[in-house]
Amino acid sequence: MTNSIKATNIRWKVLFITLFLGYIAYVFRGNLSVIGKYLMDDIGITQIELGWLLSSFLWGYTLFQFPGGLLSEKIGPKSTLILCTVGCTLITIISGLIVLGGFSVALMIPLLFICRFLLGAFQGPLFPATAGGVIARWFPSGSWALPNGMTSTALALGSASTPPIIVYLAEYFGWQSTFFLISILGVIGTLIWWKYSTNWPNEHPDINHSELELIGEPDFNNNQMTWPMVKEVLSNKNILFTALGYMSMNYVFFIFYSWIFIYFVNIRGFNILEGSMLASLPFLMGAIGATCGGYLCDRLQKRFGVIWGHRIPVIIGLIPSAGFLLFGSITEHPYLAVLSLSLCYGFIELTEGPFWSTIGFISDKPQAAGGILNTGGNLGGVLATPLIPIMVAEYDWVIALNSGGVFAILGVLFFMQVKFNQTDE
Repeated sequence: MTNSIKATNIRWKVLFITLFLGYIAYVFRGNLSVIGKYLMDDIGITQIELGWLLSSFLWGYTLFQFPGGLLSEKIGPKSTLILCTVGCTLITIISGLIVLGGFSVALMIPLLFICRFLLGAFQGPLFPATAGGVIARWFPSGSWALPNGMTSTALALGSASTPPIIVYLAEYFGWQSTFFLISILGVIGTLIWWKYSTNWPNEHPDINHSELELIGEPDFNNNQMTWPMVKEVLSNKNILFTALGYMSMNYVFFIFYSWIFIYFVNIRGFNILEGSMLASLPFLMGAIGATCGGYLCDRLQKRFGVIWGHRIPVIIGLIPSAGFLLFGSITEHPYLAVLSLSLCYGFIELTEGPFWSTIGFISDKPQAAGGILNTGGNLGGVLATPLIPIMVAEYDWVIALNSGGVFAILGVLFFMQVKFNQTDE
């Protein structure tokens, strides 16, 4: 017999609840990308107007990234994620009331614009509180890429399941009802997180000493942020280069997230039901890619060191994605297009874990740095979401889609400029 006590696995349970909250958030934000087809057909809004509605979420999301990181530093990830989920649930319900209100298109569009902005604002702290709060506090340094990759996997699964779920609900209960039905998820997620989570591992009643030793002490300073610290984070060139790389990657991400369902139905000729199922395939590939990228990053760090352990997954993720995007946009065969575009998204998602793991090695304030990272990242969405329908109107879908390939290459160039605090190569 041995006197050693096996470590509990509370950190993984907390992580999986966090993943569920992330999944819910992506269902909330992805609803309009699918409902947009019904808004165009039934209400008469244009594709460009839909683009501005979709981008309004990103404006709120982007503006509240850095404040969200500061909020999580101040009140902890538990309260922050409760605020996020409750706020998103209420805004989603209000959005449903607006589309049922019988408003004119001229009034409905600005009302939905405001709601989408607020939905983005409430989701702004989600990633900083997850990566810099939950993961950085609950997992040992050097093992952050896998849980970050799993976070991206949950978000990809949310993206993958949203089109078929929303189309099913819309076809059987009416598209207006989808806002209310998905809000049930928010209530469930809030209650589970409130009941089980804590801000720090040592506050959890079920964790044992062995797991606390395994997690170790966080290697970053968690004192309350001061303005000199804020300025220091904002002036960190490595954080800014990482954010620019993440912005470039996210340009491609939001092409898929905002427009792939409409592209498959309107351009590739699939019906709504088939299009909703096929639109889930890129995100399923993304779920695989995100998990593999996180695992690969952790393994490569052990073999090649921190720098190339992060660079290699970014290089092999972004460069091939540009090629798959090009082929998928020009092939005349619809199913080959679906396959190629799905592979593109899978390779793009290889980089999620490495990007988020990077912040732990370039800043001692990972929550605030995470806010900057996602702020920069979502500038890609702010650009892509309204620009894609504008480029389609001026040129065509081939030009619009391949603008993403340009950004993918730029993402590699930006990330290669990042200098890590740990330089063991």
